[in-house]
Amino acid sequence: MTSNSYDVLLLGDYFFDMVYSGLNTMPVLGQETYSQDLFATGGAMYITAVALRRLGTTVAWASHFGDDYYSQYVRQLAEMEKLDLRFCRQLQQPYRRVTTALALHGERAFVTFTDPDEARMQDYWLETIKACSFKHVHLGGLVHPNNIQPLVEAVHGKGATLSMDCQDVPLLREAHIWQELVSTVDIFTPNAREAMLLTGKPDVESALRQLGDWCAGRIVVVKDGENGAWAMHEGKMYHVPALKAVQVVDTTGAGDCFNAGFLFAYLVEQQPIETCLRYGNICGGFSVQGMGGATTAPTHDALKTAFETYHR
Repeated sequence: MTSNSYDVLLLGDYFFDMVYSGLNTMPVLGQETYSQDLFATGGAMYITAVALRRLGTTVAWASHFGDDYYSQYVRQLAEMEKLDLRFCRQLQQPYRRVTTALALHGERAFVTFTDPDEARMQDYWLETIKACSFKHVHLGGLVHPNNIQPLVEAVHGKGATLSMDCQDVPLLREAHIWQELVSTVDIFTPNAREAMLLTGKPDVESALRQLGDWCAGRIVVVKDGENGAWAMHEGKMYHVPALKAVQVVDTTGAGDCFNAGFLFAYLVEQQPIETCLRYGNICGGFSVQGMGGATTAPTHDALKTAFETYHR
């Protein structure tokens, strides 16, 4: 691809994911715990970028890679997937984003390390928004309330729309007026736990209704794992069950893969909300059947085949 025109511009970090699976129990202090398998791959926005590209979306990714091993490992994976990396800036310093994921009984726990953002990623995102054209921008996680408005204005100023995932980041546990943050974007895509944390509600449906009130006229999507996915748009609630008969190997990054399916349906094919949720569930359902979020992400043909038999 030689043009600077894209369906989707992704703004978010890479992560190096080290996934341990086949555990019988979680580690206990003072004891050694063995897993049955170990897998290293790219995480976070790498997953969404790979999944979108496999579906046939034209996608750009604005991020940083450092001169450290972890950055270069994921960058090589991205090159192998033929991702467009022209807006991924190479730093002459470490920029480590590393997560160890421990998978057990269909869930996982994480230990994460990140270097300080000395290169000011958000400033680079604003530069990238000016440098290319796009239909939509997707943020990989919560942006601090003090920093979101310049991004919103830059994206909307180019006639594009903006979505934002949540992610289980330290910011989520701080006291903020979340209504002011989430209502600035056109599509908000937390998972069930994140939605309940943000709203203080005890269940998914009430959390979704609260988010829907905050984001009146916009789209809220809540990813609910084996319970499927929910959405609220213009006062109407939608629910689509998850894929049936899926053998879960690793759920790490499944939400990032879901995002790709939903955005592809909504932006590229301009499908109705219910179909967008089904595409998201298909991508998430494919993701959990392999180690790592993007390893088993579907191609466009595989997605269409799965859609034809979805709960038939």
